[in-house]
Amino acid sequence: MDASNTYDHVVFISIDTLRSDALSVTPRPLWPHRYRDIRPARTTVLDELARRGAYFPNMISAAPYTAASHGAIFTGQYPLHNGLHEFYNGSLRAPSVFTYGRRAGRSTVLKVDFPVILGPELGFTRDVDTYLVEQDNAFIDAVAGAESTVACAHFGAVHAPYGFHNLAFGGDAYREKVAELDRAVPDGLPFGDVLVESYRDPEDTDLLVRYKRAVAHLHSQGRYDELFQMYLDGVEHFLSTRFAPFLERLTERVAATGKRMLLVLFADHGEEFARHTNGHFNSMSEGVLRVPLIVVGDGVVPATYTERIRTIDIAPTAMELAGIPTSATGVFDGRSLASVVRGEAELDGDAPALAEAYTSDLNEFVAFQAEQISGRQPAPLRHFLVGHSAYLGDRRVVRLTRKYSEWFQDVTATDQSWVERFDDEGVPHRVPDDGKDLLAMLDDYRSALQAPAQVPVTDEIRGQLRSLGYAV
Repeated sequence: MDASNTYDHVVFISIDTLRSDALSVTPRPLWPHRYRDIRPARTTVLDELARRGAYFPNMISAAPYTAASHGAIFTGQYPLHNGLHEFYNGSLRAPSVFTYGRRAGRSTVLKVDFPVILGPELGFTRDVDTYLVEQDNAFIDAVAGAESTVACAHFGAVHAPYGFHNLAFGGDAYREKVAELDRAVPDGLPFGDVLVESYRDPEDTDLLVRYKRAVAHLHSQGRYDELFQMYLDGVEHFLSTRFAPFLERLTERVAATGKRMLLVLFADHGEEFARHTNGHFNSMSEGVLRVPLIVVGDGVVPATYTERIRTIDIAPTAMELAGIPTSATGVFDGRSLASVVRGEAELDGDAPALAEAYTSDLNEFVAFQAEQISGRQPAPLRHFLVGHSAYLGDRRVVRLTRKYSEWFQDVTATDQSWVERFDDEGVPHRVPDDGKDLLAMLDDYRSALQAPAQVPVTDEIRGQLRSLGYAV
């Protein structure tokens, strides 16, 4: 089969914050081992895709936050190698799937729900011909109207506020949910997390902050099961109200042109609630780091692969399947799974994997934004390593270097590490093991650490921050 003549369109779909076992079809769910009395989400549209394609439910994300994770996915390189490892500082300096697509003469399209962190400031629009924000139909038009594309549609609606994203997509159902949550929150509860991933008007910003305040309160009360149910309900709401119609329109429009499409669906990180994990807040939890990959297209052999892969494997796999040339100089950290997807080879066991999380102090980030909108160039936002994890065979190590206060407002230094072993169901359990070989993997990886580039201040950034209610 000549792959270059098979796929006119390579369409990546990113569902932000979709943990692997949110899908009903997953063969080894983690959450039933932690939460009780939970109603699983109805994920019919994803389950059907998984059954039609090559489905990998055990993929490890390189980072538990959107920017660094997507950078690794688009470049096939780990964050310390591609230039974007922190939450906000830095910029992608490695070639991406859009670079390779443009070199091959294809139109490149990127639609995002989180323009603050998946936009030009961090290098995500480089080699992108058409950049769209929250414009699902325009994305479909851009793909269907082109001869050939490398395109990505990013959806942020599984991220908090779960299932709604904003008023434009959530409507009155979003307002009603926030009002319901307000009734459970004590008056005068202190809360300072006004950071956002997308541009919002004052009402939208107020709703988001109230939603996050309620989540923080429920977490402080240890109501983890309730929070996880909110998350799964949000997954179901997003899939039924926004994603399923989008996928149907996209498929019909492309089919009407007589073109062929390779669909590559993935998530950047998951979501979990426990004593030291509130969502995906720089967490090394397995439920946060384990995400799904589904590949669908002509020539893809339907199968489920439970062996561990990495998000850095996505780019080399998709480029080889589509016959799009990439550099011959070993540019990828990941490996191509194209022969596996085509049913020509088996996975040769669990791949070794790495994940790292960096963060900045919340108060420093707010001060950083105040400097931006004042017209001054702020100093680079200070970040620090929170924790990291290395996987090898049926073991992984977790090493934490920072810990948070109950409300995640303060962070202090710590030094904790432990080893976990995965049982036959893929559930990790702590074991007595010094993990020297795993810790050496982390030390070797960190030898690539470089100082990130400073993010420039632009009038657009200042204007958008003012629209969020920040005062000069």
